[in-house]
Amino acid sequence: MQEDEFTYLLYWSEKCSLAHKLDQFHIPPTAKRKYTIPDLFVLINDNGKEKPFFIEVKTTKKNKLSWTETYYQGLINYSELTGVPILVAWKWRSFDIWTLFELKHFKKAVSNYKIEIEKAHFENLMSKLLGDYVIIPYDEIGLHFSFKKVDVAERNEYETTWNSISEEIYITGKDGKEIKEIDSELFLFLFSFSMNDITVETDTHIVKSYVPSPDKSAFAQSVPLRLVRAFSNEEVNWLEKIKKQEYPIKYSSLLKSITQGIDKEVIRYLLHLKPKSE
Repeated sequence: MQEDEFTYLLYWSEKCSLAHKLDQFHIPPTAKRKYTIPDLFVLINDNGKEKPFFIEVKTTKKNKLSWTETYYQGLINYSELTGVPILVAWKWRSFDIWTLFELKHFKKAVSNYKIEIEKAHFENLMSKLLGDYVIIPYDEIGLHFSFKKVDVAERNEYETTWNSISEEIYITGKDGKEIKEIDSELFLFLFSFSMNDITVETDTHIVKSYVPSPDKSAFAQSVPLRLVRAFSNEEVNWLEKIKKQEYPIKYSSLLKSITQGIDKEVIRYLLHLKPKSE
């Protein structure tokens, strides 16, 4: 479910001390005309203080959200009734990145309240509240495995198969520089990308290279989600992952490895994004 995937990110960020799904059944049923009950109640650690929020979670195929006035005003009424602010977590599935923003950024268009994905990203609170950031590696980044040829295992008119031994594993960074002493978390970061597979053969070696493609930049939030999906043979049960605390890479470990990547000139920039209206 969409709420479970976002809740997985909440706990992964190490910023959330509580996330509670809310029962959205109204008693009496007529209360639904006045109140819209959001999906989650959360406690988020913001600069050492636990702050409560309600979060309404949405995923869409379209690049815009459109809510009736009853639905939108119902969220505001619920927030005013409880004294707890409501945020909207929204993922446009074509982009596959979660945004988190305040209700006030919806604008009324004729009868409905609407927001487009560009506005959601301009006002995104994922960096501010959940420690998300954009990771931009150097263009030459890649993961490489070098194998030394030992002898011919099989040969025919089309190809030669070699017996070989693994000689070294390394990452390339700025200007193609080879870096061999690397934390395993930095390898995991690279595995979270879609990769092009390139093979280069010389008289003595075969080098298998994996280069991020088409996009070499990534949001931190996408790293654990991509890794979980890559290692799953079926649809991911995010709730089970939360219960078992199964994270392929911890938030703090990823941040540590990215810091190492910056020092070794593998990672070029680490960008924390502020809401435009702040």
